[in-house]
Amino acid sequence: MQTDIHVRTIAILAVDGENYEVDGYYQGKQRKAKWYNVFKSSNRDVHADHLDVFPSHADIRKLLN
Repeated sequence: MQTDIHVRTIAILAVDGENYEVDGYYQGKQRKAKWYNVFKSSNRDVHADHLDVFPSHADIRKLLN
């Protein structure tokens, strides 16, 4: 049996003058996201996908370097 994955935008974080959108991917009726993706808000470039934990500002800075 396969359960649908639902996507929700959880946060928009401002890091070093740019905004990054964090989307959570939820399976079924779970309250905790299975994984997180980080997109640059201005152009939807993917900066990280399938992160196991919600990224902090410092985590996003590390992804950029």
